[in-house]
Amino acid sequence: MAQVITRCRLTGHYMFMGLEADPKEFIGRSGAFARKFCPFCACEHFWHREDAKFLAPKKTTHAHIQRQAEPHSAASCPYHN
Repeated sequence: MAQVITRCRLTGHYMFMGLEADPKEFIGRSGAFARKFCPFCACEHFWHREDAKFLAPKKTTHAHIQRQAEPHSAASCPYHN
């Protein structure tokens, strides 16, 4: 599955559509697939499959997770003295 981005036909800007799809199945059809507000042209309009591109899914990596800092006591905090 890939993330769908689609081009605004008025401004040419691409917007993330908030969905994932199989590019082969998605492009196999034509026409509008969503009606959504566009922040680039400031209107609600139809978004068309013909204008879609796909972003490869990001590989999930487990980034280094930092432990939460130990809570400070009021006595050790310079702002509470």
